[in-house]
This record gives sequence, C-alpha cells and structure tokens, in this order.
Amino acid sequence: MITLDLPWPAKELSPNFRGHWRRVHTARKHYRFAAAVLCRAAVGAQPLSIEGRGLRLRYEFHPPQARAYDRDNLAARMKAATDGIADALKVNDRGFHFAPPELRPKVAGGLVRLTIEVMEEGAC
Repeated sequence: MITLDLPWPAKELSPNFRGHWRRVHTARKHYRFAAAVLCRAAVGAQPLSIEGRGLRLRYEFHPPQARAYDRDNLAARMKAATDGIADALKVNDRGFHFAPPELRPKVAGGLVRLTIEVMEEGAC
C-alpha cells in the first residue's frame, strides 16, 4: 500500500468550470505531471508488484475551506491525477478500481490524500 499527498486540484479541473479551454488544458497538464512525479517518488521507495492484478485508488479530500463540496465533482477533478498515476506506474488506468471519495476535515491550502492498494488476484 502506498500513500501520497497531492495538492488541492485547481478549480479549472472541475467539470463545472466554464472558462477558456486553454486554462483547462494547462491545469490538466500541470496536475497530471505533479501526480506522476509524486507517485514515482512514493513508489521508488517501495516498488509495487501488480502483475495481472488491479489497483484500488482511494481519494481523501481535505478541502482548503469549510464549505459544502460535491463528492462527484471532487472525484471528477481527479481525472488528470489518475492519468498521471497510470503514467508513473506504466499501467493502463482501466485496471483501476475506485473507493468512494471521502471528505475529511479542512487543511490550510487543501490536499488530496491518495492511497494505492494492490488488489488480490481474482478480486477485479
């Protein structure tokens, strides 16, 4: 099991964002790269053996503000991070299984705690 902390996703990553496409593209690119770098650093210390098994990703959201957040929207913001994780692990993200997103107490600046677990064989 690997745990890493990702920065709070930019508002441009929200499916409800109605800004210019270039801002969305830039935010996705930066967040995907950040997730890949952080994942590589975390996995480098303890390599995963994932041959033929799926991975369960669990996102815990620690928001920057104490306000109401839509869990589905938060999960959708993480698409770029999921792609970055797949890049770092050199796997296809179709083998990912997602635990329901969890909202946790607020943290200054916000963060997303990601836990990656290798699933047992046949549990896919």
